Amino acid sequence: MSRESYKTALIVGTGSGLSASLTRLLTRQGLRVAVAARDTDKLKPLLEETGAAAFTVDASDAQAVAGLFDAVQQRFGGDPDVVVYN
Repeated sequence: MSRESYKTALIVGTGSGLSASLTRLLTRQGLRVAVAARDTDKLKPLLEETGAAAFTVDASDAQAVAGLFDAVQQRFGGDPDVVVYN
Protein backbone atom coordinates (compact mmCIF):
# COMPACT_ATOMS: atom_id res chain seq x y z
CA MET A 1 0.00 0.00 0.00
CA SER A 2 1.54 3.30 -1.04
CA ARG A 3 1.56 6.26 1.31
CA GLU A 4 -0.89 8.12 -0.95
CA SER A 5 -3.50 5.40 -0.41
CA TYR A 6 -3.72 6.05 3.34
CA LYS A 7 -6.86 8.13 3.83
CA THR A 8 -8.13 7.31 7.32
CA ALA A 9 -6.66 6.36 10.68
CA LEU A 10 -8.04 5.12 13.98
CA ILE A 11 -6.07 5.66 17.18
CA VAL A 12 -7.42 3.66 20.13
CA GLY A 13 -6.40 4.69 23.63
CA THR A 14 -5.76 8.31 22.76
CA GLY A 15 -4.31 10.53 25.46
CA SER A 16 -2.10 13.58 25.68
CA GLY A 17 1.23 12.00 24.75
CA LEU A 18 2.36 9.93 21.79
CA SER A 19 -1.13 9.31 20.46
CA ALA A 20 -1.93 13.04 20.47
CA SER A 21 1.30 13.73 18.59
CA LEU A 22 0.42 11.03 16.08
CA THR A 23 -3.05 12.54 15.65
CA ARG A 24 -1.48 15.91 14.86
CA LEU A 25 0.98 14.37 12.40
CA LEU A 26 -1.61 12.32 10.54
CA THR A 27 -4.11 15.16 10.23
CA ARG A 28 -1.34 17.45 8.93
CA GLN A 29 -0.60 14.76 6.34
CA GLY A 30 -4.23 14.96 5.21
CA LEU A 31 -5.66 11.82 6.80
CA ARG A 32 -9.07 11.79 8.42
CA VAL A 33 -8.42 10.61 11.97
CA ALA A 34 -10.70 8.98 14.51
CA VAL A 35 -9.53 8.90 18.11
CA ALA A 36 -11.00 6.62 20.76
CA ALA A 37 -10.70 6.80 24.52
CA ARG A 38 -12.71 6.10 27.65
CA ASP A 39 -12.94 9.82 28.40
CA THR A 40 -13.14 11.88 25.22
CA ASP A 41 -13.89 15.08 27.16
CA LYS A 42 -10.17 15.27 27.95
CA LEU A 43 -9.47 15.28 24.21
CA LYS A 44 -11.47 18.42 23.36
CA PRO A 45 -8.41 20.65 22.84
CA LEU A 46 -6.86 18.02 20.54
CA LEU A 47 -10.12 17.62 18.63
CA GLU A 48 -10.46 21.37 18.15
CA GLU A 49 -6.84 21.63 17.01
CA THR A 50 -6.91 18.72 14.56
CA GLY A 51 -10.52 18.18 13.52
CA ALA A 52 -10.27 14.51 14.48
CA ALA A 53 -13.46 12.61 15.23
CA ALA A 54 -13.85 11.25 18.77
CA PHE A 55 -15.40 7.98 19.88
CA THR A 56 -15.89 6.87 23.47
CA VAL A 57 -14.86 3.25 24.06
CA ASP A 58 -13.37 0.98 26.70
CA ALA A 59 -10.63 -0.75 24.72
CA SER A 60 -10.59 -3.69 27.14
CA ASP A 61 -14.14 -4.62 26.05
CA ALA A 62 -14.00 -6.64 22.81
CA GLN A 63 -17.66 -6.03 22.00
CA ALA A 64 -17.20 -2.28 22.48
CA VAL A 65 -14.17 -2.30 20.17
CA ALA A 66 -16.18 -4.14 17.50
CA GLY A 67 -18.83 -1.44 17.84
CA LEU A 68 -16.11 1.19 17.52
CA PHE A 69 -15.02 -0.22 14.17
CA ASP A 70 -18.64 -0.21 13.00
CA ALA A 71 -19.00 3.44 14.05
CA VAL A 72 -15.76 4.44 12.32
CA GLN A 73 -16.83 2.60 9.15
CA GLN A 74 -20.11 4.51 9.17
CA ARG A 75 -18.43 7.85 9.79
CA PHE A 76 -15.67 7.45 7.20
CA GLY A 77 -17.40 5.17 4.70
CA GLY A 78 -15.08 2.19 5.18
CA ASP A 79 -12.41 0.57 7.28
CA PRO A 80 -9.56 2.74 8.56
CA ASP A 81 -6.36 2.34 6.57
CA VAL A 82 -4.20 2.74 9.67
CA VAL A 83 -5.01 1.47 13.18
CA VAL A 84 -2.92 2.28 16.25
CA TYR A 85 -3.71 0.59 19.55
CA ASN A 86 -1.93 2.74 22.10
